[in-house]
Amino acid sequence: MKNQQVHSRINHSKGSLFVLSTKSTGVIAAVSVGLAAAAHPYGNRMTGQGLLLSMGALQCCWIGANLAISFLEAPVKFLSPTPARRSLIDVGRHVFSALNKVEVVLATFDLLGWYLLTQRGLVTGSASGFRQLGWRQWLRFSPGLIVYLLQSFTFLPVMRSVGARYVEGRPTESAKVHGVYVALEVLKVATLTASTVTIGRALLKAL
Repeated sequence: MKNQQVHSRINHSKGSLFVLSTKSTGVIAAVSVGLAAAAHPYGNRMTGQGLLLSMGALQCCWIGANLAISFLEAPVKFLSPTPARRSLIDVGRHVFSALNKVEVVLATFDLLGWYLLTQRGLVTGSASGFRQLGWRQWLRFSPGLIVYLLQSFTFLPVMRSVGARYVEGRPTESAKVHGVYVALEVLKVATLTASTVTIGRALLKAL
């Protein structure tokens, strides 16, 4: 009981509250949309090869961030015998919340990049907008974005809530949400990799 009371009086710094807040994610999303809108004219002036290279680099950064955090940092930190499990979970919920905010920026510019690529026909074979794309073209790039949105608005808030209860010493339910989140993370990396391969093939044709 005493341990529970101690952890229920955790004082978060402003930085911690910003990272864990969903409102800050909305602010970052709004700023990202504004920056993407401002970058749109510059993207239109880029060469096809430059645009493909930029998109490939962006997606590689997105894949690398997920691999480094979800499949390296997250499991490896639990191998350390020194920190308490409660501390590791507290660190984990901060790290994944921060990653989610970085992904907001990446996803926004990724969507802009795919719009420019399809508009020029660099990956579809013929110039077209999003409205003219068939389901096969949508499947080339949309799954990664869809999985990210699903994670952000459904599973990540639940995981943050469960993590907060555990850190504060309150009882937590043994939900399967963590396993589902990991499965979605694998799916997201796989779909992003597939779409990056599509970009690579288009770049080789353009050279």
